[in-house]
Amino acid sequence: MGLDESLEMLAIKNSLAYIAQFNDTTYIAINCSPSHILSGALEYTLQGADCSRLVLEITEHSPISDYTVMRAALAPLRKKGLRLAIDDVGAGFSSFQHILELEADIIKLDISLTQNINKDNRKFLLAKALCGFAKAIDCTIVAEGIETQAELNALRKLNVDNVQGYFIGRPAPIEDALSYQSMTLST
Repeated sequence: MGLDESLEMLAIKNSLAYIAQFNDTTYIAINCSPSHILSGALEYTLQGADCSRLVLEITEHSPISDYTVMRAALAPLRKKGLRLAIDDVGAGFSSFQHILELEADIIKLDISLTQNINKDNRKFLLAKALCGFAKAIDCTIVAEGIETQAELNALRKLNVDNVQGYFIGRPAPIEDALSYQSMTLST
């Protein structure tokens, strides 16, 4: 129906409406299609937003045909503090190209790499290499899909910066997330 850009920008606007309710160290991760970044829709949608509290996630499933043009489209937002995360790293080749070409701030290890990382030495060693690379280029590492204590323990050995997954917390309505934040920060 041709509403993909409108719906994507509406989702981003709706997310931005809640950012002030979270503490200053909390950021909101948003996803945006490369075509909507290049069209200027994202920059328009983020006018007036505190971009220092936003992370734009780019996935390997989002093809980018010209990285020079993409970097230029992102430059005004990056100057306003927008951070960039490469999502699904370890799931395929293009995420590595995204890391190299887009100068990411955050590298998100895909669940295909983190699931059972405590039992699979090859996964552990690949994650270790990615963590070393990330630290060398001053990137934060986020491990996705953590579902067990054993996986969390393995990732602690790698000194990942942050984790996410059902073991940590399930998706929740905004009211529950705000309540959880105040509860965990005060304890």
